[in-house]
Amino acid sequence: MSEVPIAALDSQLQKQVESARSALDRGRPEQALELCHSVLAAQPDCLQVRKLERAAQLKFAAIRRSLVSRWVSAVSTAPFLLNGNLKLKDDPRSALATAERLLRRDPHSVAALNLLGQSATELGWIETAIFAHETASDLEPDRMDLLLSLGRAYLAAARGSDAVETANQALKLQPASSDAQSLLQDALVAVSVMNGKWEQEGGSRGKLPGN
Repeated sequence: MSEVPIAALDSQLQKQVESARSALDRGRPEQALELCHSVLAAQPDCLQVRKLERAAQLKFAAIRRSLVSRWVSAVSTAPFLLNGNLKLKDDPRSALATAERLLRRDPHSVAALNLLGQSATELGWIETAIFAHETASDLEPDRMDLLLSLGRAYLAAARGSDAVETANQALKLQPASSDAQSLLQDALVAVSVMNGKWEQEGGSRGKLPGN
């Protein structure tokens, strides 16, 4: 199951997306967040709206966030993260909702972003998973587990070259990591298979009349 573009949304939802964009442009991220939340409640597999929501989250966080609130957020979100991780396999939609709730409270929560990526993977929303894992890895680039999750998401999307690059980044951090070595091996195989398909398709086209 792939993600749904904004153009495929119900007309009422599309109007809400436009209103969210307008609110964000006018410096009203809280209103934009409410609108995005409403759209995602109806269509959680719309990655474009999720990206718009993240932009609003970051703007809103910049207005309200403080050192004290960061500490309180880290402590108070722990039970929710545990609950979300427990539901990941059996009820990924519920785990996704938990990740969304936590990110509305703290858009810089790497744990919540990772949960979002894992939930999206379980639901078959590969591009959403990549978005979440890329964002998490950007926030903490030296985390092996985040790089490995990102690399696996790239592989699921048939982005072998990106998976190779991510595996090499992981191996720079931990050269002896068997998980990173396995990722690299799988990524190289994926690239090889893809190159083989291109060559086969090129050869087939070359045999067609007029080519």
